[in-house]
Amino acid sequence: MNSCALELPRCCSQRVKARGPLWILVCGGVVSLLMGLVGLRLYSLNLEYQLADIQRQIVLMEEEQSRLEKDLAGLLNPTRVYSYARSELGMKASAGIGVVRVAAVRTVPPASQAYDRVEAGVIRKALVWLVDSVSRKASARQ
Repeated sequence: MNSCALELPRCCSQRVKARGPLWILVCGGVVSLLMGLVGLRLYSLNLEYQLADIQRQIVLMEEEQSRLEKDLAGLLNPTRVYSYARSELGMKASAGIGVVRVAAVRTVPPASQAYDRVEAGVIRKALVWLVDSVSRKASARQ
């Protein structure tokens, strides 16, 4: 065999040698980007698992809240309270219950006091609205 046929020309071998480090850097960059994508996917899977766990806990807590509200409604039932008071506490209905009527006295306030009452009513309504909006039931789904 001819030994010249197996060898590359000198100019071509220099070009291949010059591209070697560049190809290594490109391949290393591509590999590092792929590893970064795999890492991000694993992190997103972990976050999805945590989110599913939190949603499961929310559902369980909502079910427990519903059960507790039903229990509270049953405990506040006047018939049940009355029967518990009679049977467990030994209480009896009193026969000496009376009604006292008090006559209402009407006075006409001066004009300045009437204005203060109207202003106090507006302030009171605003405070009630504020307290209601703050103390409203919160939900994790909101």
